[in-house]
Amino acid sequence: MGAPARYHGAAMDVLSEAQVRKVYELTDSLLLNQDWVVVPLVGSPRGMEMLMPDGKILIRPVGGAAFEPWFAGLKTRLEALDLSRALRASQLERHYVRTPAAAAPGSGARKYVK
Repeated sequence: MGAPARYHGAAMDVLSEAQVRKVYELTDSLLLNQDWVVVPLVGSPRGMEMLMPDGKILIRPVGGAAFEPWFAGLKTRLEALDLSRALRASQLERHYVRTPAAAAPGSGARKYVK
């Protein structure tokens, strides 16, 4: 297969499809919206779980042989996070207004179609 891929001089541990699926199955069991759970495909030297300011959950799994011991405690660590801002599976994604309330309403392409 060749030499392992390098990232900043260190070997990269790319997660397998089965490992990523296990993480998403666990977050599904916690009723978290899959669109709001971010799992990078490159394993981290140390696992990390955190709630981002926008409410998304970043899960950085440990790569390689250390994945299974890390995964064993993942549910407990996720339940310890304050998930009140995280979107649940039954909720629709929020649409944020990015313009000030006093701004003129957008017209899109409507004025060009007429």
